[in-house]
Amino acid sequence: MLVKEILNTEIAPLRLSDSVSLALTKMDLMNSTKYGVIDNEKNLVGMATLEHLIEVADEQTPLSEVELAEPLYIPVNQHLFEAARLMLAHELLVLPVINESFGYEGIVKRREVLNALGNLFNLSTYGSVITVEVSQKNFTLTEMVHIIETEGAKILSVAVRQPTAENPFYSISFKLNLKDSSVVSAGLRRFGYTVTSEAQSESFEMNFSDRADELIRYLDI
Repeated sequence: MLVKEILNTEIAPLRLSDSVSLALTKMDLMNSTKYGVIDNEKNLVGMATLEHLIEVADEQTPLSEVELAEPLYIPVNQHLFEAARLMLAHELLVLPVINESFGYEGIVKRREVLNALGNLFNLSTYGSVITVEVSQKNFTLTEMVHIIETEGAKILSVAVRQPTAENPFYSISFKLNLKDSSVVSAGLRRFGYTVTSEAQSESFEMNFSDRADELIRYLDI
């Protein structure tokens, strides 16, 4: 799924001619500490940041006279995974979107990115979720997919968490079309796989809005 599919063009960017006061108001309304600034040619030239704006004595000072941070952006034809990664890395709630000529196209909002990812991973589809841990040496999806499908399940989505210093194993979560995943879990265990969790997806879906940051971190690839 591409960024252009959830592009928001209704929220105006800041311009170099806008005042610090207007920038602070807009950032407060968007609950954001960074906001894109464009020039007269509608090219993204930088990011107004709360850190720099609060140091300006006169709030009527135009942004053209204020230090701007390097622009943060996502190309309009980039995948949503990259938008999620950038928003996590830079703690952004809104991310400017540009075209091939660096022209400003609009923004994507963090909530809209999460909703789109939820649709991409079939989070709203009822079923079950199982999580399997696999060593780095033995990591391959082919056999696991074969076992799951042999047990009569259909895989609706797959998410992979990479090894960390604290946990040296791959953690693979499968969203299945089954209400009861116990047969699938048993099949995986017979082949030596470690199933670390299994649950109906209903509880995950109910808590989705409360776990938005966790989902973005899970998709930090």
